Amino acid sequence: MNLQRYRAMWGKVTTNMHETGAGTAFVVGLVWKHAPAAGSLLAMLALVAGATTPLVVWSVTGLIDALTEAAAEQVELWPAIVPWLLVLLGALAVRSIENAGAAYLDARVGVPVTAAAQRAVHARAAALPLSVFEQEAYYTKLETAQQFVRGERLIDLLDNLSWLLRSVVGVAGLVALYVRAHWLLAVVLVATVALRAIVAAAVSRLSIRASYRNSPRRREMGYWAGLLSGRAAAPELRLFRLAGQLLGRWRRALERAVGEAMAAHRKMALASLASVAAHQVIGLVMVIVLLLLALRQSISLGDLVALLYGLSRFRDLVGNVDSGLQNLLFHRAELGHLRAFLALESERQPRRAPRRQPPRPLRQGVQLHDVSFTYPGAARPALAGVTLTLRPQERVALVGENGAGKTTLVRLLLGLYRPTQGAIMVDGIDLRELDPDEWRREATAVFQDFVRFPTTVRENIAYGDVSVLADGTVSTEAVHRRIAAAAARSGAGRFIATLPAGYGALLGKEWPDGVELSSGQWQRLAIARAYLRDAQIIVLDEPTAALDPRAEVAVYRQFSRAAAGRCAVLISHRLGAARLADRIVVLADGRLVEEGSHEALLRRDGVYAGMYRLQAGWYTRPTGEEGGG
Repeated sequence: MNLQRYRAMWGKVTTNMHETGAGTAFVVGLVWKHAPAAGSLLAMLALVAGATTPLVVWSVTGLIDALTEAAAEQVELWPAIVPWLLVLLGALAVRSIENAGAAYLDARVGVPVTAAAQRAVHARAAALPLSVFEQEAYYTKLETAQQFVRGERLIDLLDNLSWLLRSVVGVAGLVALYVRAHWLLAVVLVATVALRAIVAAAVSRLSIRASYRNSPRRREMGYWAGLLSGRAAAPELRLFRLAGQLLGRWRRALERAVGEAMAAHRKMALASLASVAAHQVIGLVMVIVLLLLALRQSISLGDLVALLYGLSRFRDLVGNVDSGLQNLLFHRAELGHLRAFLALESERQPRRAPRRQPPRPLRQGVQLHDVSFTYPGAARPALAGVTLTLRPQERVALVGENGAGKTTLVRLLLGLYRPTQGAIMVDGIDLRELDPDEWRREATAVFQDFVRFPTTVRENIAYGDVSVLADGTVSTEAVHRRIAAAAARSGAGRFIATLPAGYGALLGKEWPDGVELSSGQWQRLAIARAYLRDAQIIVLDEPTAALDPRAEVAVYRQFSRAAAGRCAVLISHRLGAARLADRIVVLADGRLVEEGSHEALLRRDGVYAGMYRLQAGWYTRPTGEEGGG
């Protein structure tokens, strides 16, 4: 039983050492890649500064012994003490230079390394498959990774590594000096360092666990704080007087976070107190031993004075090592979360065979064969056993109630999700064999929850095909005509002409002189963005939700013209728009239940006919008459 326990303990120790080494190597790799000169100079300066402590103690020993010898033997004083004075002054000078230069070098190393780490996190998040955003674990990894790379955390780690290296060198030098006095003193000092290191590791583990457990609490607090201070929720907060309610939610999340943190801090304080008490007792024993050695004349007066001074410096250095180890181990865990996040599998993983290019033009179209998809953690599939063909140059309307699977089907079609069962074929080629970026270049879409980019009008449209941008501006007059044409097709051109800066108008109240658009105007910009791309597949997911009836009719007519020659997919709850489609596909509970033309589905008198009559009755039923059930 004891053997198993020791093996388990040794396993934990080796695992911790491996993780610490891997995390340190990761940071050193970042420094070497992004700030090699400054990083090398910082490490060299830390090594030299660490050696100054034992040099000071050694020089003090020599000075006192030289003074004692000069007084006793009536020899000339200055030739005896000058070498020791030079060593002492040189060590103090190096220490002063290091103190002055370390902060500057920390910044020279930390700023580019922090920027590189932040860029790596952002790039990895953008490269991950869409399905990871449905998993709570992703947000915990993201939050802990972002918490580490934002602000001064990485700079603090580099500063901590520098201090730790300096302190370890100083401790090692002092231990060597105590070996000269008596080997047992060195053993006691090494044991002291080991004890403090063990306690530091235990304290760090407590802090790490508390921080990771509190990640959901921090996200919750951030969410409520964003609602309380943000622009989007401000009208409803005031109309419904929700500030007190949301402040209460924020406060309860804060109290839970503080409660868990304080429980961990109590345990950490008790462990640290016991460690410090033991260290003080050991220090007292060391003083008594040194005095006894001096009385027995085993050490000189210079040794006694210098080693007594060295004990105070040793106590300071061990405190630095203690603190440095706690920070390093805590940062090791954060680095572990960062490395785990950066190791998440992206969409573009190396394959044995190169990705194939999408066929252009499409000849057979896109075929879904028994396709099912279940969101991570969901109890039932969002799509189940869907078999469907989307032919080139065909307009298809997807209809169904909320949650029927319409948007999920579109995202599978665009390659944003991968089926959990079945296959999607593009002209007979499995979609998984196609380069995902190249396939998405063949598609364009307006999503229901489109993005409102806080940039210029020109850029908001140009993001549909970033090849038209060069250095943040439109590169040629021909490109500008493409943007203007897309705006005209979406109906955005009319309101853009009324803006003071036209296509150069900066959108969003967050900016000085920023212009805010109405929801309908933002939606027309999103549609223009979709029209800009020369794509074989065009998808409109509820494209008229923020438009008035007249603008809605205009958008559908424009869509009908824009869809000419393309495979077009339209999602709309307004079934009148579905009449523009060549074929209507009806989804219910994730399954395909009907498909056909508007007239054919009405004759079938099934799900679609019932939905259509219900909507039509809203407009034809006399005022005040209740709907049928």
